[in-house]
Amino acid sequence: MAHSGNRKRKPKRAPEGRSLWGSLFQGDGKVQAGELDEGGFFHQTTEPEERSVHRMHYGAFLLHQWARFSVWTLVATGIFLAFTGALFIITLRMWVPQDLHDVAGYDDAGTPRDLLSVLQNANGAPVTITEAELNRYLRDNYRMSQTGIFSILTHGQGLAVRIHDGYAEVIFDRIIGSDMHQTTAANLTFSQVNELGQPKLQVDFRGGPPMLGTIPVGGRIGCMPMPRRYISMLKPPLESLLNCNPEIAKLIEQYHYCPIFTEGQEHRVTLVPYTPSH
Repeated sequence: MAHSGNRKRKPKRAPEGRSLWGSLFQGDGKVQAGELDEGGFFHQTTEPEERSVHRMHYGAFLLHQWARFSVWTLVATGIFLAFTGALFIITLRMWVPQDLHDVAGYDDAGTPRDLLSVLQNANGAPVTITEAELNRYLRDNYRMSQTGIFSILTHGQGLAVRIHDGYAEVIFDRIIGSDMHQTTAANLTFSQVNELGQPKLQVDFRGGPPMLGTIPVGGRIGCMPMPRRYISMLKPPLESLLNCNPEIAKLIEQYHYCPIFTEGQEHRVTLVPYTPSH
């Protein structure tokens, strides 16, 4: 009786087309004559028929991509690029500060006029103040102070008023970091209304030509004009500006002065008292 333990086990044959290294290395290890050419071990030769097939596949791919192209794809791509470009330009203009060198009295060494004494001595009569006199008075009597979380990187530089025909542009100049200027401006238009027989000074955030022909401009962030609704965020600092000099605010309210802004050889504001016929 044959013992099974004495039987020699036949080694298992590896499946054809496979090797111990799986898909890393394939082949039976035999090198046929003529397989290695001048390119070395890793040089792969391609027959002319194979190259033509590759070109056919590449051409079919291009035809497939061209078939997917349409006019609507071109329109959508154009809209996306236009929107991206417009957004970039708007952001850039918001960070470019206004040039304040044309604002009279903002950074000169002229002597300020005591506007409080001028209003007190006028006793309700019209008073005319030039742009330079107004900015010199603001320079010597008001100090900007940045509060809140932005005070870590931002501090106030100055306050300027640029006078236009019919409205004034109040500009807040700030410094971000060490020397980067950032300006935010509010356009203010004043008018007098009669409510229940009593005159009242009305202030609106608008001035200048409207945006897109219909949207009222309320001011500017940097050099970018902004709609009136967005500039209303400057209402708290403007109210604090009035609280810094309550004597002037009280005289304006007492005589019902209405500012009239005019351009000319010298931009100026005229405080006109209220009259029933006005």
